[in-house]
Parts: sequence; structure tokens; C-alpha cells
Amino acid sequence: MFKKKRFKPGNAYAVTTGKYLGEFLVYVETKDKDIYFLSLPKMINRKISKEDVQLAVTQGIIEYQESLPGHVKSVCLEQYKKNEKAIH
Repeated sequence: MFKKKRFKPGNAYAVTTGKYLGEFLVYVETKDKDIYFLSLPKMINRKISKEDVQLAVTQGIIEYQESLPGHVKSVCLEQYKKNEKAIH
């Protein structure tokens, strides 16, 4: 499933168990060995290793929910960028 379905910016994934239970992860980008998300409703950036994401997908820990509407996706991606600027 992980290899067949590529993550696209603005896709939302529900976390069904574990450390981030109850959060929605909005995919932002992949760099090197990590995948970057904006976590909702906390509006914080999450960096998760590709290995951990692959395991979470295979075990049903995160589940695809929807591709966010354009305006919502834009707001999420802008918030992610704003958070990144505040960190650096």
C-alpha cells in the first residue's frame, strides 16, 4: 500500500493509535529519509522517518482520509512554512 499510493501535498491522514492518537497529519513534503506533516488540530510540524510512516501505514496506525480542498490545503501549507520560519 505504501509503495503504490504516493503521498501528495494536502492529503490528510488520521492517526488511529499511538503517540499521535487523534491527530490528523497533513502531508507537506518528503526530504531524504523523513516525511513532513502539519499536525491538526495542534497546528505543529511533525517530522517522521519514512520507515516509521511505512510501518504506520501497513499496521493501520495512520489511515488516508481525504485530499483537502484547495483553500484548506493552502492554509495548511502556509502554516507549515510559518512554523518552519519560527524554528529557524
